[in-house]
Amino acid sequence: MRDPRRAVTRRARGGGPWAATGIALLALAGPWVAPYPPDRQEDVAGARLLAPLTRAHALAAGPHRILIVTDLHRTADGWEFNRAGRRQTLAALDLAEEPARRFYLLGTDTLGRDLLSQLLYAARHSIGLAALCVALALVVGIGAGASAGLAGGLWDEILMRGVDVLMAVPRLLVLVLGGTTWTGLARLTRAETLAFRESGLAQAARAAGASAPRLILRHLVPQIAPLITVFAALRFADTIVLESALSFLGLGVPPPAVSLGDVLASGREALHEAWWVSAAPGLLIAAIVLSVRSAARDLFRLHDPPSLA
Repeated sequence: MRDPRRAVTRRARGGGPWAATGIALLALAGPWVAPYPPDRQEDVAGARLLAPLTRAHALAAGPHRILIVTDLHRTADGWEFNRAGRRQTLAALDLAEEPARRFYLLGTDTLGRDLLSQLLYAARHSIGLAALCVALALVVGIGAGASAGLAGGLWDEILMRGVDVLMAVPRLLVLVLGGTTWTGLARLTRAETLAFRESGLAQAARAAGASAPRLILRHLVPQIAPLITVFAALRFADTIVLESALSFLGLGVPPPAVSLGDVLASGREALHEAWWVSAAPGLLIAAIVLSVRSAARDLFRLHDPPSLA
């Protein structure tokens, strides 16, 4: 007879957790794997809005002048190339050093910056910020929900009414994203705590002299760990979208920090001529959210397998 637990385990081995882990590792390694500094502007006119997979060259035309050119060819007198949509030439004597190769895998933006490098740094910032917000939500949500469930009475009413107020505030208007993402977890934790405090385990722990913090950390949290894990994964995906939306609207962190929403917004004015500037960060945001949500679904299947009956 087929074991449904094994079937669930096989289904849970999908690509979601691996994809999410791969994206997170790539973002963390951004400063080491990025081909160029994210803010490097060697030649705004020459490197502006180069298409993906563009092979170019950097010409040192002076001590402080770099030209980014494409279709470079040597001539009898020097070099011939395309720059800023025009065919130009440069004498060999005017070149300070040999041309240096440039390759823009995802193209460049309106300021001639490498889009891949920007995405790697931006993903690192957005993922790190989302992780901090989720960590804050877990600490505050579990603490508030467990305290309300264990204490009951007036304290329970005060905490839950405060949660209701915060849940009614639109998240995009809250500067600190972690300030509202904990409210859902607080309600879930309270519900689990109400069931837990009447259990034999809780009564035995109290009889042994366990304090409320010890009761929460040593007994309650391990029991609701699957719930916490799934909540954290879902809130992480939501926070990525919210943070990107804030940055897109100009309400994110100030420069020089860059997030995925900032990169997305930078291509807004050039959308008609350079679709890749907005498409690349948009696809990356979608990939992060889908992979994290897929991982959350797989974790839920592992922790809640179907009945053997």
